[in-house]
Amino acid sequence: MAEAERGKPIHLFDMGGQVYRYIDEFTLEDVCPPVTLRHRDGRPIDVPVFKLRPTETVAHVPGQLERLCDPEVVTLKPVERSDLLLSSGAARERLRPENELVLRFCEFLARQGHATQRIQIRHTADHAPLFTDIWVDSAFLLIEAKVRPERQAVRDAISQMTDYTRFLPNPQRAILLSGRPGADVIELAHSARCAVIWPAGHAGWQSSVGWLGGLGVRLSMP
Repeated sequence: MAEAERGKPIHLFDMGGQVYRYIDEFTLEDVCPPVTLRHRDGRPIDVPVFKLRPTETVAHVPGQLERLCDPEVVTLKPVERSDLLLSSGAARERLRPENELVLRFCEFLARQGHATQRIQIRHTADHAPLFTDIWVDSAFLLIEAKVRPERQAVRDAISQMTDYTRFLPNPQRAILLSGRPGADVIELAHSARCAVIWPAGHAGWQSSVGWLGGLGVRLSMP
């Protein structure tokens, strides 16, 4: 728990079955006095007790999104131009910058063992559906991509995700940018419960929050 005492997030998993169930991200609130339990052979065992405070209050189960949503409204789709994932060439060079950013991050997540999809939302009859940029089911994470690391781009992303999450059961949220934004723009994103992610050259990807470490995204220090 030394890492937690320095403010690092705690990711809790339920190992009760053959499939791990991700519960949520927590922070350490207090270390309580140990309690004494009895081992199966009768020996007393002192067990430490930690008081945890959830960052969010939703338990995330892989594959639960479509079970929790109206299938007439919410469906999962492949990432746009997913046929170009893990490939290169002239076809890729014709991608819009935003699509290229999305695909680069999806490739990174694939190398970490995380599948990516998009969410289609049929919000109103006789209107075109909404499409999110990236859905990471293993983290119950919605990501909206914007190329420019500027205030207006982040405001647009927050607005879009506010619209999307009316139809989704309280997902984690992040904004994917082409570079690190200023401190005030990051604070704006955090005020709307959105992490910020950006490329870090050959070092991979960095984020404004620590809880994305489970996806291989490193926390950027101020």
